[in-house]
Amino acid sequence: MMRKIILVLLLQLGLTVSAQDAIKVENATGRQIIAGSTSEEEARVKAIAQAKVDALRKAGVAEHIQSYEMLYKSEVNNKFDEVFMSDMLSEIRGAVRKYEIVKIDKGIDEFQNFYVEATIKAEVILYNKGKDPAFQVSIDGIKQGYQSGEKMKYSVTPTQDCYLNIFNLYENNASLIYPNQYEKSRLFKAGETVTFPLSDLIDGYTLEKSTSEPEKNKLVFVFTKEDIPYINFKLNQEGDQITSFEDISAWLFSISPDRRVNYFVQFVIY
Repeated sequence: MMRKIILVLLLQLGLTVSAQDAIKVENATGRQIIAGSTSEEEARVKAIAQAKVDALRKAGVAEHIQSYEMLYKSEVNNKFDEVFMSDMLSEIRGAVRKYEIVKIDKGIDEFQNFYVEATIKAEVILYNKGKDPAFQVSIDGIKQGYQSGEKMKYSVTPTQDCYLNIFNLYENNASLIYPNQYEKSRLFKAGETVTFPLSDLIDGYTLEKSTSEPEKNKLVFVFTKEDIPYINFKLNQEGDQITSFEDISAWLFSISPDRRVNYFVQFVIY
């Protein structure tokens, strides 16, 4: 039964992206020098990120290539706010939906620098439409700072019927926090204000920091016109739906800009 459900979810996602043009790119490459404190593994990850940018360039998405460089650099360095707090999301006109590493080479360049070079083949989506300016959502109630143990409540009010996925980014971690096993996915009606937590039996989400220092948390709200579930996560022992920023980005950018709207809200737990 579970297998059938997963197949249905994958089919829904496939139908969502099928309305966009997909281009297969072979032999996209990226190179990263191993210098200073950069390890070989870090250079490998950065080389793959540059190969993604090369795949987009070869697919013809060159108009805002700096935005893509910022995106994949942010994936590598966990600088999520560089992506979500800039205007680059509205600039991007395509995305790497999936990729496969063909080979990883190591060598020395003409300047005697050690380097790692990645070659990938990728599937690039080109968007047919831009952002829908009439699709907006008000998010209210989130403070800039909370004491550890304090409770959070907030509300959302969309201008159009939509569905919602919420991600939390903190330290080097990423998780899907809505929907979850207690708060199921639902349709949010246009003009209707919905308060979180959804259950009347809970008066707020208790916030606990995981470090002795103030903890920066970043919530990413992704509202979509159709129900497009995010399924690329794993449950840990505490029941958290753990994922990665790279996987979130791949899912997010597989959805055409006219069918989604995204918001980034940052707060600190002291």
